[in-house]
Amino acid sequence: SCCPASMAIDTMEALDLRAVASIPTPIADSLLSRGCRSWGDVIKVPEATKAALTSCRVPEEASDALAQKLLLAGEQELRASNIAGRAPAAATDGHGQSTWRGADSALAILRRGQDLPPLSLPCRGLCGLLGSALRPGGAILEVCGLPGSGKTQLSMQLCAAAQLAPLTRASASAASASPQQAPVAEAIYVDAEGSFVPRRYAQICRGLLLERFGEASEAIIDLTLQRMHVCRTYDATELFTTIKQLGPFLKRHPNVKIIIVDSLAFSFRHEFSENTTQRARLLMDIASTLRSYGAAHRLHLVVTNHMTTRFAGSFGALNNGSNNNNNGGNNMGAGWLTPALGESWAHQPSTQLRLERLPEHQQHQHQQQQLQQQRRRRRQGRAQPRLRRQQQEQQQRMWQQQRQQQE
Repeated sequence: SCCPASMAIDTMEALDLRAVASIPTPIADSLLSRGCRSWGDVIKVPEATKAALTSCRVPEEASDALAQKLLLAGEQELRASNIAGRAPAAATDGHGQSTWRGADSALAILRRGQDLPPLSLPCRGLCGLLGSALRPGGAILEVCGLPGSGKTQLSMQLCAAAQLAPLTRASASAASASPQQAPVAEAIYVDAEGSFVPRRYAQICRGLLLERFGEASEAIIDLTLQRMHVCRTYDATELFTTIKQLGPFLKRHPNVKIIIVDSLAFSFRHEFSENTTQRARLLMDIASTLRSYGAAHRLHLVVTNHMTTRFAGSFGALNNGSNNNNNGGNNMGAGWLTPALGESWAHQPSTQLRLERLPEHQQHQHQQQQLQQQRRRRRQGRAQPRLRRQQQEQQQRMWQQQRQQQE
């Protein structure tokens, strides 16, 4: 029989390259295209790592040092996790029966989720619509819509609500003396479009403070902006690297409560338009990374997405006879709006919120309906005291009549 040390080495070398978290997905894809299927192949062919780094736009003078760091990090990761000696999920008890360990009950998961309060927004209707999607954890909330529909504005409102959630009226009043001691949370805003405007974010924070406490302290607003970490990215590589490197930052900043990615589709739609397979793998990696951050640190996760046009009918559908239109499948021009990034990404968010901008005449009708509802509430508020008086007078008459009958 083989010794445990040799079995451990064989297991490490036979490990699938995609299971090594320290190897970024673009580099792993490049290594796979060069024939490196396992970790042992990477160790045997070190030149492949340098070639993969060069294909990912790493300068040649820095590829040697970075290749050594990747190999060292991979070995340390495999040895630290004890992949070779770790007990499998299905172990055997003393009677040889298979047992399942490490599972949480549904009741424990339910109570764990209920212990985390959801975000509170000024719009009660939106809070009721989203429901548990506003609770922190490993769930991703996707906000999609056409340009100008308010994706960035809603993202900043969610971010401000998460930062100001721990603030109370007493702590807000005491913040004038010591602003740095105010319980304002931190936030991470990954800006891929350059649409984040600090002045607008300050206005949103001021509006939330006025809505909650009736006053807005400039010291609290400055502290909220100070604890907002904005990461500006300019291409898909920077966006992917920024998200993958947030783990150490979150450990150093445990007060972070929300991560916003605005937007995920801005870079990936065009840079990977000809390689949808690699784009899908990168997006799956980003989604799993965000979910792991949310579950480990109890974070709110919000991602914005663009809209694209999907056309009805395709050559495959026509060949399969699945297009049963009366026109014989000739309406290839018909299409509808759908969130971008394809079907593989569509299954990653737990909740999808689609924003639409109403036409001007519908906006006017909506405003008129809101005004009518407000006037109706005012009339009801004025009529309530009158109704109470009438009810009291009727009760008094009934009591008097009952007394007279008794006498």
